[in-house]
Amino acid sequence: MNADLAYFAALQEHLTAMATAERPAIERAARAVADSIAAGGVVHYFGSGHSQLVAVEPLQRAGGLAPVNVIADPALSPVAPRHAGAAERVSGYAAAILRTSDIRAGEVVVVVSNSGINAVPVEFALGARELGATVVAVTSRAHSLAAESRHTGGQRLLDVADIVIDTHGSPGDTVVPLGELAVGALSTVLGAALVNALTCRAAQLLAEHHKQDPPLIVSQNTDADAEHRNNELLERFKDRCPRG
Repeated sequence: MNADLAYFAALQEHLTAMATAERPAIERAARAVADSIAAGGVVHYFGSGHSQLVAVEPLQRAGGLAPVNVIADPALSPVAPRHAGAAERVSGYAAAILRTSDIRAGEVVVVVSNSGINAVPVEFALGARELGATVVAVTSRAHSLAAESRHTGGQRLLDVADIVIDTHGSPGDTVVPLGELAVGALSTVLGAALVNALTCRAAQLLAEHHKQDPPLIVSQNTDADAEHRNNELLERFKDRCPRG
């Protein structure tokens, strides 16, 4: 089989496994998000390195929720992967990020980390819980358990989160063998799919359980009123969710 087709086959297999096995965890997370937004809160997303790509995915996304705050620290950006890879191992750095994050009790913080072993995502999750937030971990259980924790206490993200959603990613992330190595990373695609699925269910719960109109962004490339509608919606959350 060609490597591109093998990648698509592996992606479909992992997506099916995640959608099937993680339904209870996704439901718990979606209910926490819906409850928080219904009460006037926002949902925060955090990630480091390539996991930051997943954290940014729901920000002002067409079909996404407006009350989303992405905590994207520049030192952890995937555009500087070597720097981010070093920074995310530094114990104590998460405390500096948390001090300016405006996370409030009763809100939801989604921490994305494929490996879940580095100091920053683990300490960020612990700090968010101390602030009274519900922490949802998006991580690969198989990858995490196959690697040694770099947290000073030996904890992994899956050990400290309130809700753990396993992406069912493989150790090492890549899934298509190529000689002695492998190609085809899955974590970003799986994480983005999961974030959107979580958004879908949370929006449905807002409408059906809380009887509220979900504050959803629409594509500004559809008609002349779309951008105006989005701007009015985002204005409601400007104090908690910077518009950029």
